[in-house]
Amino acid sequence: MSSRKKLYKQLALLISLALILLWITLGTSASLAWFTDTSDPLKNIFHLSGFDLVVSHKTDDGSYEELNGQTKVFDDEALYEPGYTQIVYLKVENRGELDFRYKTAVNVTDYTPGTNVFGNRFNLQDHLRFGLVTAATESELQQKLADRDLAKSSAALPLNNYTTEYSDLAAGDEEYMALIVRMPEEVGNEANYRFDVVPKVELGLVVNAAQKTS
Repeated sequence: MSSRKKLYKQLALLISLALILLWITLGTSASLAWFTDTSDPLKNIFHLSGFDLVVSHKTDDGSYEELNGQTKVFDDEALYEPGYTQIVYLKVENRGELDFRYKTAVNVTDYTPGTNVFGNRFNLQDHLRFGLVTAATESELQQKLADRDLAKSSAALPLNNYTTEYSDLAAGDEEYMALIVRMPEEVGNEANYRFDVVPKVELGLVVNAAQKTS
């Protein structure tokens, strides 16, 4: 192992996809209800139709485990160094009776700056790259990330706040998603921390769904 990588073994990254928040956007008025107009106008009835969004993450044994508001899906014990990549696989399911649209937002919810070997302060997220890849099937997603180079090229965005466009998901259907965080090989000692404060980044994931209107 090179001396450069030995330095980075001390970079204990606390990247937490800590708050997996599944927001069901019901909209205003009766956007998710169907309306029955009876002969008596005083007895108009609104019924909320089935609307069931479920997000799961892939575990070490290959199964999918449903997320809740406190699930951590990134490895908190991962030691990031130049060239290191971590991938988290998610499944989004529409288990309800309505077609809906959904979008995914990844946000930096908190961070702790560090001090590098030169004595300069730095933010860890400035030296990490992020990517989000989606596919209709798990096998298609695996093909998109089949080797190291594909995974690297799919994670070129700065690790900051990011929101996808809406995607349609019919009742009973599912889609797959990969979240990628990596430290590029070219990162140098400007991100190699010293002293007692360990730099960290906390991420929040919000999956926001709304009824498909057309």
